[in-house]
Amino acid sequence: MPDIPPAARAFLVTAVAWTLAWKGASLWRAARNGSKPWFVTLLLTNTLGALDAVYLFGIDRRHRRDARTQRALPTAAGLANNH
Repeated sequence: MPDIPPAARAFLVTAVAWTLAWKGASLWRAARNGSKPWFVTLLLTNTLGALDAVYLFGIDRRHRRDARTQRALPTAAGLANNH
């Protein structure tokens, strides 16, 4: 890398760190959610974190909200039956 100017080198290192942070978080969440299509898509694409952010702030958020609702319904039904 001696041919690359210092500013370009700093940009490259920053872009790689940024991408790895987003990719790590989104792949971890997709794996925990059991979402194989999203996991493969996120693994194979490189969008500098854009698709990863869409998954984390859009798809995953919706998945977590649905999961909370599913857990709350039996609890609420159980409480209603006990009173």
